[in-house]
Amino acid sequence: MIQFGMKYFLESFPIILRGFWITTSLAVISLFFALIIGFILAAVRFYKVPVLKQISSVYTSFFRSTPFICQLFVFYYGISQISDFVRNMSSYTATVIVLSLSFSAYLGEDIRGAITSVEKGQFEAGISIGLTPLQTIKRIIVPQAARVAIPGMMNSFSNLYKSTSLCFIVGVKDMMAYAKNMVNLNFRYLEGYVALLFVYWIVLALISFAQAKLEKVLNKAY
Repeated sequence: MIQFGMKYFLESFPIILRGFWITTSLAVISLFFALIIGFILAAVRFYKVPVLKQISSVYTSFFRSTPFICQLFVFYYGISQISDFVRNMSSYTATVIVLSLSFSAYLGEDIRGAITSVEKGQFEAGISIGLTPLQTIKRIIVPQAARVAIPGMMNSFSNLYKSTSLCFIVGVKDMMAYAKNMVNLNFRYLEGYVALLFVYWIVLALISFAQAKLEKVLNKAY
């Protein structure tokens, strides 16, 4: 019986970490665009904009109810058959697009829920003291909503980061891709994939730690 090889386990980390910046940049860039789209979705649904509200509801339902890997396949392999633009797109860009679209549906609901948690009287109070609607949202609504939104948004980011591990199937050289190539050469599957688990565990533990610190800062006033 093959024993767990500590030597192979420790040697796996430098190889896996070659894809760390690709994985992290995928997650961070996708989060940036997902936040922008999520804010738009939240605003449309919160203010009940005719037609756009119905479109955003369908959009949110679709991306929250279908597997990310299937969305990625449809975009990268399916739509590329009918679109030269997608066909000539790099796997990295395609992955960022699908991650952004997919997780904007989750972030949009996190943001909308946070906004609705703020009493409507807060907005009216801001207007009554001479603030414009935009100033009221910026100075009164957003600071209160952020405190509620942060836990859900950080959880969504954690799920987004983990979802990047599926992107090797379209050719992205992330941590999962390096791990897979490594174990296919040395056949030390247990050591290689356990090392990969440890890397993801450490990264996401740091994200959780940062979330707890941020929540503590935002909750000081309460």
